[in-house]
Amino acid sequence: MDDGKLKLNRPSLLAVPLRDADALLEAGDGDGALLYLYLVKNGGVLDVDRAAAELRLSVRAVRLIAQRLERLGLLDTGAPDRGKARPAGEIPEYQAADVARRSQTDPAFQDLVKETQQTLGRTLNSTDLKKLFGIYDDLSLPADVIMLLIHHCKEEHDERYGAEKHLGFAVIEKEAYRWFDQEIMTYEQAESWLAELDRRKSMLGQMQRAMGIRNRDLSATERKYLLAWMELGFGPEELALAADRTVTNTGELKWRYMNSIIQSWHSKGLHTVDEIEQGDRKPARQNQKAASSAPDAAELERMRKLRERLKNG
Repeated sequence: MDDGKLKLNRPSLLAVPLRDADALLEAGDGDGALLYLYLVKNGGVLDVDRAAAELRLSVRAVRLIAQRLERLGLLDTGAPDRGKARPAGEIPEYQAADVARRSQTDPAFQDLVKETQQTLGRTLNSTDLKKLFGIYDDLSLPADVIMLLIHHCKEEHDERYGAEKHLGFAVIEKEAYRWFDQEIMTYEQAESWLAELDRRKSMLGQMQRAMGIRNRDLSATERKYLLAWMELGFGPEELALAADRTVTNTGELKWRYMNSIIQSWHSKGLHTVDEIEQGDRKPARQNQKAASSAPDAAELERMRKLRERLKNG
């Protein structure tokens, strides 16, 4: 090594088109680059089982990576559905011996088990270990991403039920599938997702207080309404105005009535209090203009008499 520079040994060359190399580098997908090089070396034909064995990955992981290469235009899997691969809906049944073997030979999974036990405050039983291994192996979520997920589940659970209540692995598994559906596969993506969840949670609290809902949790329906209104671009001040008009017009807070008000504002492009109030004043001004331009009874009578005089000569 000269001056801190490393040189590649090239006993034989493996040609990679520059366009493909650029796509892989821009995607920042190390596993994708690994599978791509494996395919180039082996004639470009993907044997999933063989690739999984030789690359020491799960079959599911190879399929997921292949889907990502397909989306980059670097691989044609021939699948009719061009979207991402989706597991069946629950972690497959792993053999205890397989989980134990990986626990002994995979340092990343070893660390994951230790930190999970520390976070949950208990030793994982065989069922928990199988679920954790399935998230790691079948969903192919990296260990650091899984730890963020578990910490998130623990914080949400403790805030709602208290730290003394047991957090079941079914909750963690459900959240893992949610992250998989959102394609949260890197630590950076997980941090960004959690930051967005915190933002929504804070906004929900502000909306709830603006509508005068205190000392109780939102129902599932109420939460659904608030999230939908948030997605439309409305904030606490606008919801407070809509709630006030709902109570004024109906005598109580009727969510469907309030939704009709908000949907009406949205259809007119009114999303702030100023825009709403200005939009409400326009019809009033138009009515005033129409009223002022309309002749009154005296004016009509004067015009009638004028026409009669002109007619009679």
